[in-house]
Amino acid sequence: MKISRLDLDGATSSRRLAERIHEIEALPLAVPIEDLCRALDILSIKEIETTAFEAALVTDEARSAGHILVNRHSPRLRRRFSIAHELGHFLIEAHQPGAGHPMQCALGDLHAVDTRAKDRSRRIEGEANAFAAHLLMPHKRIREFISRSGVSLETLVTMARAFEVSKEAMARAFVEAYSEPVGVIVSRHGRVERFYRHEDFPFLTISIGQRLPDDSIAPEILPVGTCSEAEETDPDTWLSESAAARTLALTEQALGQRDGYALTLLQAELDEEE
Repeated sequence: MKISRLDLDGATSSRRLAERIHEIEALPLAVPIEDLCRALDILSIKEIETTAFEAALVTDEARSAGHILVNRHSPRLRRRFSIAHELGHFLIEAHQPGAGHPMQCALGDLHAVDTRAKDRSRRIEGEANAFAAHLLMPHKRIREFISRSGVSLETLVTMARAFEVSKEAMARAFVEAYSEPVGVIVSRHGRVERFYRHEDFPFLTISIGQRLPDDSIAPEILPVGTCSEAEETDPDTWLSESAAARTLALTEQALGQRDGYALTLLQAELDEEE
């Protein structure tokens, strides 16, 4: 690779750093993350036995070079995202590790999304995740994929396979990149674990830990890897009374996954005159 850290001077935000890398390097859909790390002064990437963290960055105070450690027992696609996350910590100047201590990131840190959090630790984890997402799943390429294949969980699964990322990571990038109001709920055994929504998608009435609405598609009964048909559902099933009143149509589709997990895709058609 021809890229070096000197090429990234002046790119300070998570997104701009990732965009600059793609401008310099003609990277394939499945970004060769380990090769890229080495081009950007990460001297080694080592899989280790650990229960203390998912990944860690070891570097000196001047950040002349770095080393990345990853939990060898994590799924391969999570390890790819973890490596990109640690590369983000290395490249973002404000992410200074403590003197003599590696920057360790737990599994929960890989789900942080708030890049403006008042708490510094949550903010920098959100920024590292934003960098990793924009690097591995550029919005421009996601939109190109959607324009060819349409909005569906089948498209999401195909993109996750092509970009070599997890379905949940792709779901999060999917709702951010798409221009229309969509949302994705991650559930396990019928209870909400996380959800991601486009900025224009109406607020959901459900909260983390609650059961999915009784009138929704029951994703826990779907065979692993099987998508339901996309079905129009009553907006009141998912949305508040005021949000439902301005929603002309709401479409729901579900995907069964391993260990009781499921993804539910919601697409809303909103009344623009409201």
